[in-house]
Amino acid sequence: MNPFSLRSSIVSRMLIVAVLGTVLVIPISLVTDLIQDRRHTRAEAVSEVTEKWGRQQTVTGPILTIPVKRKHKLSDGTIKPYIVHAHFLPDSLDCNAELSPSIRYRGIYRVVLYTAGLHLEAAFSAPALSENESADSEILWSDAFLTLGISDLKGIKDIHKAACEDSPLTPEPGLRTKDLLQAGFTFRTPLSPGQSRFRFVLDAGLNGSEELRFVPLGKTTQVRAQSSWADPSFVGDFLPEERNITDSSFKASWKVLHLNRNLSQSWIGPQPNLESSSFGVKLLLQVDEYQKNWRAVRYAIMFVALTFLAFGMIDVLNRSPFHPVHYTLVGLALVLFFVLLLSVSEYRSFNTSYLVASLPNIFLIGAYTRGVTRRWGVTAVIAGVLVALYGFLFVLLQLEDYALLLGSMGLFVSLSLVMFLTRRIDWFGMGSGKAREEDGPGLPELPLG
Repeated sequence: MNPFSLRSSIVSRMLIVAVLGTVLVIPISLVTDLIQDRRHTRAEAVSEVTEKWGRQQTVTGPILTIPVKRKHKLSDGTIKPYIVHAHFLPDSLDCNAELSPSIRYRGIYRVVLYTAGLHLEAAFSAPALSENESADSEILWSDAFLTLGISDLKGIKDIHKAACEDSPLTPEPGLRTKDLLQAGFTFRTPLSPGQSRFRFVLDAGLNGSEELRFVPLGKTTQVRAQSSWADPSFVGDFLPEERNITDSSFKASWKVLHLNRNLSQSWIGPQPNLESSSFGVKLLLQVDEYQKNWRAVRYAIMFVALTFLAFGMIDVLNRSPFHPVHYTLVGLALVLFFVLLLSVSEYRSFNTSYLVASLPNIFLIGAYTRGVTRRWGVTAVIAGVLVALYGFLFVLLQLEDYALLLGSMGLFVSLSLVMFLTRRIDWFGMGSGKAREEDGPGLPELPLG
């Protein structure tokens, strides 16, 4: 017998199996691409719903703006007037938001929507403008206005009340200046040169999806949010000072000072970074199936390698040579598990999907091993190894914070077991059937059926 034939040479088979394992990286990467494609499809479905209802909302303001007419002398001596806008932020800003969430479906995909009842109160001090302008400038007090920014105007449901010192205000669509925001509406609030402090009040309904943010524009900004949603995530530049999360609701409150943000209380001209310090809450879905599938595929190479290692140990210890075709088909079955997991998890919970995808795969590979080896003992060992590997992977996916620790320990135990089982193998004599004389006869065949 040729000692270097595929059947007799364990080294040749090991090299071929290593190459096959490397080649399986290609279908594994295709599964990763499939997950990203499905995630993109879900994002498109979510976008179709939210663009009609209201996207993620950011509430900015109110901001007081006073136009100032200045004069510029041209080179030919003529005087050309032009308008600049002086902007003033409130001394205090109090916001209350009560979110009423709901879940809508677009095909198989879920979308989190909400209707928020907003109550805003902003207190402004007398604008210190006259002493900062030259004598030939004209402050247009009667043209003063308040700007309130809403990132997606489609979400404005209604405005119950808008008032300045108990005087009702009428909202006007659009922005009167692009210095501040990209979307919003304004209120005309004529002022007088001797204007004292005044208070602005707004009660409104706002439709949105997934996320609601606020921009801290007051010297002191206080925001309170509550909802019947049990899975909030607090996002943005500031975390809440107080929060209370139960199985059926949450409450949170923020307090932000003007010293906590890099923004002056008044300025003239554009301010492009007005929303850079926003904060708020995101209504999370309990399970992101694509995130868990993506994490599962990250372990696919390790999963295939450990399964091939189990077959290799049976190959060596029980002298039941497996052909590279056997390894290839088993490897493809292992990759198919991740496709099944992805497809089922779009309809059922991830844990249920994991069970539904893993059990048929264990049965398939076990039955295939029985058909190839015709030994129940070998079949039982392979099935047991697969059950252990699927269980190990499931635990890794559940314990995200400890996945690295548990994974490294699992690999260490696997390597230790392989080293222990193969400690007396004469690798030099495997192909020729020779055993090391000092160890007595060659490795005995394990009683696996």
